[in-house]
Amino acid sequence: MKVITSISRIIVGLLFIFSGLIKSNDPKGTAIKLNEYFDVFAKEFEASQDSLTFSITDNLGTSEFISYTFSENDSFKNIQINQSEVKSIYYEDEEIPEDSDSFLGSTIFITANNQIIFNADYILEDTSELVTLNLKIKTGLNNVLLDKSLSLNLKTKHEIEEVLPIYQYTKKQSFWVGFFRDLRPYAIYFSIIMCILEVVLGFGILIGWKPQLVSWLTLLLILFFTFLTWYSAYFNKVTDCGCFGDFIKLEPWTSFWKDIFLLFFILIIFIRRKKIIPLFSTLFSWNAMAVVLIASTLFTILSNMYLPTWDFLPYKIGNNINALMTPPKGARLIDSVKSELIYEKNGQKQSFTIQNYPKTDDWKFVDAVNTVIEPAWKSKVHGFDFSPRPENGNVDIKNSLLNEDKYVILLVTTHLKKTYMDAWPKISLLANEAKNNDISFFAITATSLEDADAFRLEHQLPFYFNNSDETLLKTLIRSNPGIMLWKKGQIIDKWSCRSIPTFKKISKIIKKNNR
Repeated sequence: MKVITSISRIIVGLLFIFSGLIKSNDPKGTAIKLNEYFDVFAKEFEASQDSLTFSITDNLGTSEFISYTFSENDSFKNIQINQSEVKSIYYEDEEIPEDSDSFLGSTIFITANNQIIFNADYILEDTSELVTLNLKIKTGLNNVLLDKSLSLNLKTKHEIEEVLPIYQYTKKQSFWVGFFRDLRPYAIYFSIIMCILEVVLGFGILIGWKPQLVSWLTLLLILFFTFLTWYSAYFNKVTDCGCFGDFIKLEPWTSFWKDIFLLFFILIIFIRRKKIIPLFSTLFSWNAMAVVLIASTLFTILSNMYLPTWDFLPYKIGNNINALMTPPKGARLIDSVKSELIYEKNGQKQSFTIQNYPKTDDWKFVDAVNTVIEPAWKSKVHGFDFSPRPENGNVDIKNSLLNEDKYVILLVTTHLKKTYMDAWPKISLLANEAKNNDISFFAITATSLEDADAFRLEHQLPFYFNNSDETLLKTLIRSNPGIMLWKKGQIIDKWSCRSIPTFKKISKIIKKNNR
């Protein structure tokens, strides 16, 4: 048992240190994964809300349906129906030519909480045909809240307001929904603690420091990890647990069985915890643990403040994104799939292939099952695209980064409200100098363009922001904001918000790269 316990300590200790170091290298990545779990758990406890359906029809063939799902905080909805003054529909505010086919009509506006949900022009000149409009509002459970018919003619002018008591049909959310959502802002702190704890516990297991305490903490931690990986695998909720960051990607069930493997050895350590003898003296062990704690804490915090020491993401320095997006020669471009057709006869089900399925009426088709035999090649680069905007001349940023034979500086910022503010004066200066030296400078964000423009004006930035997907931005660089230097699809260099380069530094890199 001593030998088995020693082997268990070596396996568990080394794996915990390795896993902790990989996560410590990129604590933001671990925080992103934790937020995925928080979102999933919140949705699990989320009450399914009823919905509101607007049905708008008229006797001329118009039919429109609008659906709105309640939220917990909905209380009232103000519905307004307004008919505009009689006008010439085609020649409003203009003199009508004598030979024109003009007709008089009116516009109906229906608004909900001051937002227009329906508007249409109606010709009312011909009084021989009465125009009627019907608005029906009901919940998904068929509770009719409003059913109103209106007659439209040249003499009517409808101004109707109704208040719907939505709160009667909303459901209060569970405490756990708010609990898990409220954890999101603290994900980075949980990530840092988890990374440090793994390294410290792994080292503690190896040297036999405080075996009672360490074995209990290790057992609790592995039980927590095992639950998460089982949950991910069984419910297919989070397809990558992030056990080894972006260095090693594990399938959900592989992650679960890895944790079961570790749990087996940890249970041996836990059972034998009273018989574990420390390898070193008490003083040396305390000093060694203090050094490991301080070193792992500094490494994790610095990795969070700056960029990962080892970048395992697709957009690391030196990578050519064009090459990563190009399938290798002979690669399979579509999945190889085996198809089975399930038929039933006399209560018995049987599977057939597409070539030999029964074509007689006594067999009833039940289902088709497709099994992937060999998956298609998949690029590591996903969703690499940026929305153009007129203020930037509708420049194709993707094409500039991947294909233009010149250097491009790319500013990446996920959410401007959470950005590192001290970086922006340096970024503004860098953008101005880049422009003066004919170097393209682009800025991309996941923040709405309206808020981004307000931020630009507030800080007098000499560039406009373009939009892109938040996941892509977090994958491009683990910093908010961050700077990247590109040339024809290759990432030349990248800097965090706390190390924004001067244009002089970038010029030196460009000169060196051109030699």
